[in-house]
Amino acid sequence: MDLRQLEYFVAVANAQSFTRAAESLHVSQSTVSAGIKALEREVGVPLIIRTTRQFHLSPAGQELLVRGQGLLADEQAALAAVRQVDGVVSGRLRLGAPTFEPPFDLPELLARFRQRYPAVELQLISSPTGSVGMRQDVVNNQLDAAFSSDSAPHPALSVREIARTPVVLVVAGDHELVSRRSAALADIAAEPFIDFPPGFGLRAIADEAFRAAGLRRSVMVESSTAAMILAFVRNGLGIALLPESAVGDQPGIVTLALSDADLKWTVSLICHARRWQPPALGALIGLLDDAEAEDGGEAAGHGGPRSAEHR
Repeated sequence: MDLRQLEYFVAVANAQSFTRAAESLHVSQSTVSAGIKALEREVGVPLIIRTTRQFHLSPAGQELLVRGQGLLADEQAALAAVRQVDGVVSGRLRLGAPTFEPPFDLPELLARFRQRYPAVELQLISSPTGSVGMRQDVVNNQLDAAFSSDSAPHPALSVREIARTPVVLVVAGDHELVSRRSAALADIAAEPFIDFPPGFGLRAIADEAFRAAGLRRSVMVESSTAAMILAFVRNGLGIALLPESAVGDQPGIVTLALSDADLKWTVSLICHARRWQPPALGALIGLLDDAEAEDGGEAAGHGGPRSAEHR
């Protein structure tokens, strides 16, 4: 089996698009199509069921996707291990990240990583389905690790808490609540909410807070980015619950504390616990260990970059 053809197939299956797959691989769409057709001839069964406007994986294609991702990861791991014999950390690191600023300096961490390990190909990827999607991508070997707020126990995953930040109420500057320093959940339950879609860690935090308080709320608008949520709030479309670290000093925006709910947004590094990890991931974890040592063990959770609460 030609690994390049397998790479084309996996890219198309994950991107759900021949065009996007070709762009990510820096080849032409015709090259990708030809490679997949050659792979189908080799295995003797259709892998992709094509229609006029769309396609989906056949049962054989679904099976090959799971096994193919493992084969490609093993190839990368083997290359990285061989190159590391000479003391050079290289290879590819596929890292999931939130769609907005986490409660630690992720750009600074990755800049230090790039400076120390220039031979590593670093891929930073966000999931349209939030933390739940990134978590599943780690399980399915589409990501090597992810900075995720979904830290629920999973037998195949290891979770290392990195940082946490308070969740605050965000309202427009002319909202009637701005004269108050804080608000209770019952005070805001009837307000229209702007929130992340289901699957995002923050959505789960907000939903659980209202459920635990025996309250119901109405989410009027959903967006997968904090910037868009803030824009909606600023223009009076609703209120939101956001991490303090993601709000900052925004014009036309006021933040209030929640008087009856101590909500925290926690970001953890999630890795596969049973799969051989690429040396580049070990190098990243080493940087997190260094950051914890520099902070004197004061960072939130089990170490890592200093949280917003400790800055």
